[in-house]
Amino acid sequence: MKTKPVIIIGACIIAFIAVFLFVRSKRLANPEKAEVMAFLNQFNGALQLQDTKLAATFFDESIDKKTVNGLVNVLSNKTGLGTNAKPLFKLDLNTEDSEINFSNPELAEVFSVVHLNYKDIPESTTTLTFTLHKTGPQQFKIFKVDAAKLAATYTAFQNNIINLTVPEEKLFSPQTLAAFKIAESLKSRYDSILWFQQINNKPWFYVTKGKLPESLYWPTDAERAKPEYKMGLVNADLKEVIPVEYDLIHNIGGTIDGLIEVEKGDKKGFYSTEGKLIVPVNYEQILPLNDDDNIALLKNGADYSYLKKDLTTGEPIADFKIADILPKIKHYGDSYKVDEKTSDKLLEYNSRVQFTSLIISPSYLAEWHMMPKFLDLPDKLRHPGADMEGDGEGYGYVEVKFSGEQKSEDNWFTTAFYSVLEDYLGGRGGLYENRAMLLVDKKQNRILGFDASSYHGNGEGGAPVDGICRENFVKAINDTLFEFKTTSTLFAEMYAKDTYLDEGPYYHYLELKGGKLVAKESSRLFPTQFVKLDDSYLAGCYSITNGQYDEKLKQKTLDHLTPEMLQYMKNEIYASYHYKFKNQRWDKIFDDRYYVNEKDKNVSVEDSLTAIDKYNINWINSKLNPQKPAVLAAQ
Repeated sequence: MKTKPVIIIGACIIAFIAVFLFVRSKRLANPEKAEVMAFLNQFNGALQLQDTKLAATFFDESIDKKTVNGLVNVLSNKTGLGTNAKPLFKLDLNTEDSEINFSNPELAEVFSVVHLNYKDIPESTTTLTFTLHKTGPQQFKIFKVDAAKLAATYTAFQNNIINLTVPEEKLFSPQTLAAFKIAESLKSRYDSILWFQQINNKPWFYVTKGKLPESLYWPTDAERAKPEYKMGLVNADLKEVIPVEYDLIHNIGGTIDGLIEVEKGDKKGFYSTEGKLIVPVNYEQILPLNDDDNIALLKNGADYSYLKKDLTTGEPIADFKIADILPKIKHYGDSYKVDEKTSDKLLEYNSRVQFTSLIISPSYLAEWHMMPKFLDLPDKLRHPGADMEGDGEGYGYVEVKFSGEQKSEDNWFTTAFYSVLEDYLGGRGGLYENRAMLLVDKKQNRILGFDASSYHGNGEGGAPVDGICRENFVKAINDTLFEFKTTSTLFAEMYAKDTYLDEGPYYHYLELKGGKLVAKESSRLFPTQFVKLDDSYLAGCYSITNGQYDEKLKQKTLDHLTPEMLQYMKNEIYASYHYKFKNQRWDKIFDDRYYVNEKDKNVSVEDSLTAIDKYNINWINSKLNPQKPAVLAAQ
């Protein structure tokens, strides 16, 4: 089982949410507020006594012990967040004034205030959210904790203390301190100075005019369409080398050495460090090249042209085929790793409470889903000290692993497959994996990217797939719909006791919309609602386990769907319409994925089934009972 916490990345902080799977108990009476309050106060009493062993018993047993211990250590003031060192300040969980909501007959959602205090510094408050489930008369367990707000407030409060109590010479390099002072002087000319980059040990400044959105690093569609700010670049001589006209300016030399990528709307271009506009900002895509004569391929509509080594732009290339140049595109078909050691073109935040550096990924890698658009890494020029030692913030690294290439039988498209590993740091980080692919569309002469988590089990997850299955395959369903089959973590409980479908192929159905590959949404483990099944879907690499770890793990690998998996696939169709199964075992299996109140379940869903659903149910029945006439009935 590979259940992991969710990582929420904010503009200046990585926070964590510890979200856990919960095995639903038998139906019990509604929890009363008085009972919940008594439970919370008992839990808080254990924290006040710093009895972390007792406090840990208040959590559901299915939760990872390391996660629980880390949380109770922070709440009981034994350790700081993401470190084994003692905390810098006192944290108090106030359960007496908790807000309690009953989200359904079995669950209680609790919002508790947390107070952060340190000497004469003004108090800071935040919220911690628990979800409880009732296990018996006046008995509860915590099975979910949302600590995102706590983690963000905790880190900001801690950084504030450090800045007020530790000499800045111990926290920042001389270059950084000098840049802070210059940035302060630029405030008379600009509304904000976001970042700076050291070029030959001299800072260049990223400046803005206008109103910055709170979600600068994750803008909404409306904010992206009509930004209320513009960005420019000021060099070490305080000369504005890039006018304040752009939505985004990338790391100097980050996309192509010696040049600076800029964006306005969905168009891209390049400036030189001397402030000359090398490539006008009217290209949809810029692809750096490993080539003797040209340094980039520029896409404008259906036309392609070269940016030559002398920094001139050629005429549109006649009869150009994007597939012919794939080997020359930088990072196509490559495996590579990005961290603070391999990157020498990092931005620093113009902030004394942010201790990470920043990479704004080349636009084409972000569009290809190979790299996050904004990548926080440890900053070699900032030293938060022993009190901040621990897991840190941001990413430890991002590693892209090339997994092979596939060409369609009719030569319509070529597909390149990748595994993207992201090492998150912070209060509850870990290694997460996305499965990515590039579709080289030879009909439309373009490259499209897509990625998705490798985890599709109940709850939250994302750890790398670690079994022997390694399947990747793309086929065209029609001109606008593609099927992407890739080995993923499924961790689905089967009908037989202690039997789990751990890994196997997950099918993504991708539509061409607005020049992008967009996944059709499905809550099903087997997204059978989009295509009619045939015998080709019986084959696949599947891993079955007993759901245990380490020496207790029992695992076997199959090259086909078993009758039990087919039964799951069939019953999942009914479950997706909130069907009430006659067999309680199937009800339990699907409750976590399709949970609704018992009273809202349907005794019949025949009217909801689509034509494809009915076809696939009959097809599955023909495989389960080849000698019997097909029937639609579920168990």
